[in-house]
Amino acid sequence: MSSSLNNTRRNNKMNEQEEIDDDSRLAKRLCYLLRYGAVKEGLDIHEGGFVDLDQVVDLNLMRHDKKEEILSEVETSLSTRGAKRFECKEENGKTLIRACFCVNFEVNPCHSGTKVTTLLSSCLDYVSDNLELFDLEDFPDEYLINNMIHRLKKKKKLNSAAFRQLLVPTLHHLNLDNIYLTEGTLKNVFKSCPHLRILSLKDCGYLMTDNLMEQLVKKLPHLESVNLCACKHLTDRSMKALCHNSKHLKELNLSWIRNISESAIIDLVRNCPNLDHLDIYDHKVSREGIETLTEMAKDRNITIVLKGLTDSEVAPENPCAKLPFFGKQCH
Repeated sequence: MSSSLNNTRRNNKMNEQEEIDDDSRLAKRLCYLLRYGAVKEGLDIHEGGFVDLDQVVDLNLMRHDKKEEILSEVETSLSTRGAKRFECKEENGKTLIRACFCVNFEVNPCHSGTKVTTLLSSCLDYVSDNLELFDLEDFPDEYLINNMIHRLKKKKKLNSAAFRQLLVPTLHHLNLDNIYLTEGTLKNVFKSCPHLRILSLKDCGYLMTDNLMEQLVKKLPHLESVNLCACKHLTDRSMKALCHNSKHLKELNLSWIRNISESAIIDLVRNCPNLDHLDIYDHKVSREGIETLTEMAKDRNITIVLKGLTDSEVAPENPCAKLPFFGKQCH
C-alpha cells in the first residue's frame, strides 16, 4: 500500500514537472520569436512590433503548440521581475501579439519568401570573414560594424585580432553583451573608440573590476548610457568614479550587483545631474533610502527600477522595459 502511494506521488510530481517544462519551452520559443526571430522566420511585423497569432501558430517551430496554449502563455507569462512578458490585442478581426520588452528583431539574411541571400548579407559575411583585407578605420556606418561583430560572435570567430579591426573611432554605440573579453581587448575599446556614448557590458562580471571601471570612465568621458548588469565585482569605488567622470550619464543599469552600498547609490543620483533612468532592481535599500531616492527622483524626473518601489511618479509601469539593451539598438 505504502509503495503504491509513493509511486502515485512520484508519478504526480513527474507529470507536474513535465507540465512546467512544457510551459517553459513554450515561453522560450515565444521569447525567441517575439523578441528576435519574427523577421527571420518570415512573420509580418505590424506597427509596434505586433505579429499575427495565426501566423505564429502556422510556423513549424510551434507545431507542437495549440493556438489556445500559445494565447494562454501570452496572457499569463511573467518575467523574473513579475512583469508581463507578452501582450495581445484585437485588430481588424485578427489577434496580434508582441513581446513587452527586449525586442531586437534580427534582419532576415534572405530575400522575402526565398532562401536567396541578400547582397548586403553576402557582403557583410565576406568582409567579416576577411577583415585582414580591409581598412575600416574611417568606415562611417557603426550599425554595420556592430552587425559584423555579432556575426563573428555567432560563428565563434570573434578573436582578439578581428575585434581590434572592428573597433573604429566612428563607433558611438557598442553592445558587448555576452562577448568574451580580455582586459587587453577592453583597453582597446578605450583607445580606439573615444567617442562612445552607449556601452553595454552586461554579463561581463568575469572581467569588470573597480580598477578597469575607473579607467573606462576616464577614457570614455562622453558616456550617456551604460549597462553593467551582473558585473558583480564592482563596488562603491566604481560609483565614485562614475560620479567624478560621467557628467553626461543618462541611463545606468546596476542590477545583479550586490557590493554597492545604499549611500553610494544615493551619492550617484545626487552627483550625476543628467541621470534619468537607474536600474537597481535587486539592491537592498532601506525604507529611509527609498524615501530619499524617491524624493530626488521626483524633483528631477528620474525613473528608478527597484523592487518594492511602487510610487507611480518614479517607478516604471514595466520594470523590464529597458532590459537588456540601453540606448540605441546596436544590432
